[in-house]
Amino acid sequence: MKIDAQQFLAAAQADQELLYKLRDLTALIRVKLGDFAFEIEVRNGALSLVHANTSAADITVSGPDTFWSQALVADPQVGYESLSVGQLYGATVEGDFERFLAPYQGVLQRLFLVLRRSVAGDSPAPHAEPEPYWQTDNAVGRYVFVQNGSQKARVYYEEAGHGPVILVLQHTAGADSRQYRHMLANPDLQQRFRMIAWDLPSHGKSLPPIGSRWWEEAYRPSKTELLDWSTAIVKALQLDKPIYLGCSVGGQLALDLAAHHAEHYRAFVAVNGWYEIRSRGQYNNDIHRKPTTSTDFFASRILAATAPDAPQAAAQEVYWVYRSNFPGVYAGDNDYFMNQHDLREDGHLIDTQKTPVVVVTGEFDGSQLYPENGGAAVAKNIPGVEHIVLPGLGHFAPSDDPIRFCDAILPILDRLVQQSEQAQ
Repeated sequence: MKIDAQQFLAAAQADQELLYKLRDLTALIRVKLGDFAFEIEVRNGALSLVHANTSAADITVSGPDTFWSQALVADPQVGYESLSVGQLYGATVEGDFERFLAPYQGVLQRLFLVLRRSVAGDSPAPHAEPEPYWQTDNAVGRYVFVQNGSQKARVYYEEAGHGPVILVLQHTAGADSRQYRHMLANPDLQQRFRMIAWDLPSHGKSLPPIGSRWWEEAYRPSKTELLDWSTAIVKALQLDKPIYLGCSVGGQLALDLAAHHAEHYRAFVAVNGWYEIRSRGQYNNDIHRKPTTSTDFFASRILAATAPDAPQAAAQEVYWVYRSNFPGVYAGDNDYFMNQHDLREDGHLIDTQKTPVVVVTGEFDGSQLYPENGGAAVAKNIPGVEHIVLPGLGHFAPSDDPIRFCDAILPILDRLVQQSEQAQ
């Protein structure tokens, strides 16, 4: 596959996001599309020259023709929308990890999108207001002291809505309740629910547990610890049978809570929860704990995991939230997500006759590529679980495309309220 390298260079030089992310970088970047290759020289952040495969590159982005032919189109299929996900289909990135790949991960992800645009043209920009629910954005933040076994923590939470049913909202790995600010402000949700979004201890505005010597050891929560914190917060706030909705890590927690602590909840919504991932191999999260690994490495890969047509400001806000968490917290939560959650072990404990469970999966969530392990497998292996795929949405659906997510989740929640009332 061949492209016009000069046309790509012109597109790159005109992309303000890319130019900002290139700051201070000096490197030679080689792009290989099957047998065709070209090189970009970057000096102190400035793109200055396209070579013709003349010297050793500092960074090489490559892939077979079969990958590029499906990735460089205006409307790519699931799995070809980003460079990081594209590595499942043969895309590779090579170079010194600590010097180039980690601190400039955002450059590589953005280069990929600029390359697509230079070949396939601009995709239609999604219509979205930067603050769609600003007139009803009236959430109130508070703190509560939560006792979890021998541990106690000062936990921050935000609350909005005056409906008769309580809806609690669990953030993703390493993130915090800011991810649910749009749901908290949605007027239709406010009428139906009393919504509460919290920051787990060590996340957002919640400090580590009182008395813990967190500065002496890595954050490595166990599955049991995360489950117990969720239920301890519900008890501390004296919440009567809330619906539990969680995304990503929160989606895994929703399913594990349904297995082990269902008596405290009315129903569960697992957004992008999996049946299990461990059979695909252990993921080593220590790379995210190394002081020499830039936090841009995982945060830019998070940005790449937002839906391809999500409103840009909302997608970038996901990136902002992830760059602002304490180093190592994402890694600890991801240990649970990747290596501890496994419904092959305890999925049989879920009783959907007593407590309804819905798994909601974004069309562009990575679990869609693994139906034998992802959300579809939950419904296949656990009787009564409903699996719903939401078109156009990705892994961070509640926050990167809030209007589309709120419109989709409202009827699901309404139906769950009815089902849970029948099950009581």
